[in-house]
Amino acid sequence: MSKSDPSDQSRINLLDSPDSISMKIKRCKTDSFIGMEFDNPERPECNNLLSMYQVITDKTKEEVIEECKDLSWGQFKPLLTDALISHLEPIQKRYTEIVADAAYIDKILADGRQRANEIAQGTLNNAYQAMGFLHGRPVL
Repeated sequence: MSKSDPSDQSRINLLDSPDSISMKIKRCKTDSFIGMEFDNPERPECNNLLSMYQVITDKTKEEVIEECKDLSWGQFKPLLTDALISHLEPIQKRYTEIVADAAYIDKILADGRQRANEIAQGTLNNAYQAMGFLHGRPVL
């Protein structure tokens, strides 16, 4: 998994469907060793996927090591897939709700525009004052 790779297949996106997540995890590069382990420089893909699993399950590194130490990739990948799908489900649900409510989006944008204008006006007033202008007019 790589967030800098231009290929969409190199990462799990927040709005990926369960089928897409499953396909991407199945295609992850793996090795032939049995057992998952952190911090082995010869197994960066293992460290990457275990770290992802640790973060989305909110488990400690030690808990993940204990849970996954004897798993094969064929056992671990479905575990990771299910955890990712479960973790992203509330985010995707909330996104769908927000996108469906045009009035809410319009209000958020209007509020943001108002706050940005207030900040910009303050900055502009400070600049005018520093240059000797009062409310956009030169002080005589």
